[in-house]
Amino acid sequence: MPALSPEIHDYMRGLAQRLDAVGHGGATPLVREAAEFLAWSPQTVYRQLKAAVGWSSGRRARCDKGSTSVSLDALATLGAAQREAVRENGKQTLFTTTARGMLEMNGIEFGVGNSRLNTLLRDRKLNVAAQRVAAPVQELRAPHPNHTHQVDPSLCLVYYLKDRQYIVRDSEFYKNKLDAMAKVKFKVYRYVMYDKASATIVPWYCEAVGEDQHNLFNFLMFAWGVQPGRLFRGVPKFMLWDKGSANQSAAIKNLLKQLEVTPLDHQAGNARAKGGVENANNIVETQFESRLRFEPVDNVDQLNAAASAWANSYCANLIPGQDTRLRRRGMVGATARYDLWQLITEDQLRLLPPVDVCRALMASREVDRLVRPNLTISFRHPAANRPADYSLRGLDGISVGDKVQVRALVYGECAIQVEVPRYDGEMMIHRVEPVQGFDRFGQLEAAAEIGAEYKAMPRTEAQHATATMDAKAYPGMDADEVKAARDKKTAPFEGKLVAHSYLKDIEQPTYLPRAGSEIEAPAHVRIEPTKLDAVDAMLRVAKGIGRYLTADENAFMTARYAEGVPEDQIEALIAQFTAPVQAEPMRAAGGLRAV
Repeated sequence: MPALSPEIHDYMRGLAQRLDAVGHGGATPLVREAAEFLAWSPQTVYRQLKAAVGWSSGRRARCDKGSTSVSLDALATLGAAQREAVRENGKQTLFTTTARGMLEMNGIEFGVGNSRLNTLLRDRKLNVAAQRVAAPVQELRAPHPNHTHQVDPSLCLVYYLKDRQYIVRDSEFYKNKLDAMAKVKFKVYRYVMYDKASATIVPWYCEAVGEDQHNLFNFLMFAWGVQPGRLFRGVPKFMLWDKGSANQSAAIKNLLKQLEVTPLDHQAGNARAKGGVENANNIVETQFESRLRFEPVDNVDQLNAAASAWANSYCANLIPGQDTRLRRRGMVGATARYDLWQLITEDQLRLLPPVDVCRALMASREVDRLVRPNLTISFRHPAANRPADYSLRGLDGISVGDKVQVRALVYGECAIQVEVPRYDGEMMIHRVEPVQGFDRFGQLEAAAEIGAEYKAMPRTEAQHATATMDAKAYPGMDADEVKAARDKKTAPFEGKLVAHSYLKDIEQPTYLPRAGSEIEAPAHVRIEPTKLDAVDAMLRVAKGIGRYLTADENAFMTARYAEGVPEDQIEALIAQFTAPVQAEPMRAAGGLRAV
């Protein structure tokens, strides 16, 4: 959809902010008001809110459904007091009888009995029993392999000292394992990747002081890259993980943007959101690391080699004496994880670029570009030998003159990512490829051929807005008539818009008069009247008598008022020259009556 003009865009941004702040049921009047102002339908207002500023509507249920004389605020306070008094073991220590008495002493009124209070708390899920129940789980699915990967690092039970393997559960460390582990500088961390669709598991180990972005980068390169003897490879569309410091680092986020991977951070404490990888960690710990007690390895390199061999066998259901096939409700039968991953198609399998390229992408930054009048920008992609034009026509939230952020993308024909801020500061992201189709003279082949065809540019949203506002200001006029009306300074809105006359009806406040002091002028000061030169005076007189002066009258004026004509004499001269003419002819200029 074409972009709005800056003025209408600002109006829509303000409307979106007002809609966000309005209470239940208040959105409809605001949208109707905007529709009437812009001469749009309410449906068009909603579409433009979404397209121009990224706002969308949503129905909100009442939080105090039902009727009661007890305020919701009082009930919430009562419920909060009881919940805060629950011990870590889940035992409730504060009940309604005690809590209400305590709160009433603090000025909170309830006005109903304890039994009714308990009913109200239960109906609104404010009671302790309802709060103990876990939040409902929304099942998630990935439509194909490599659609969504889940990643989770964990501190491993295995560590190494002087090329010797130790396991935390050994008798000499188990009693005080936390103190013992604190003495180990370089601990072993286990990173596990889980493919949501196929349940493929990829483990990887490293020695480190703690989790950091360097190890996370190396793990992603290992998991997504091509590894000898491993079927699994490729970059996902989405990455689901927790809000760890390494995951949130600017470098890792930058890499994911370049690879067009959308990170999804689950809420703190909600491990079920990535339950697949949590279970995968448990599988690695119990079915692989449990073997290390009987056949130790000497270092992390050997550990990774053993883990890869185990994971390949586990995902392919090739471990002797063990059935490792995946079983899910809705599946015809148990299936090996690699057999499910093999269902990936060519367009779904995005191969990872070389590691050195990914490292360079991680350090790259976006650049700013201004949107040209033809809604294009220029950008040189690293894979191209010169800058190219990218058309942003029809992209939501983009107008002429906007500053957008641009970064190169790995996949596609010199594709770029364009970001533009929404009305609330969030970024809208668009993927764009360069304009194609030029003749040998460097001209766009889709352009209109001179003399043979005419291709009108589609009207932009700003032009539509202009027409809408013209129709409001000059109803019933076409574009030419509007222009003519403006040239003639015709009052808009048919002259019916009251712009200032209402101000005289405003009742002013009554103020106490302030005393002042008069300025005394000297008695001898005489104010001389303003004098006009003879030509200006004769023109004034001629206009007043409705004719030109005769030669005698002209001569009289010139002789009599050679130093200028006092302005206060003009009316007297007009009266003199309009008086009835004397019977005797004028003999000389000096013979005229003096004024």
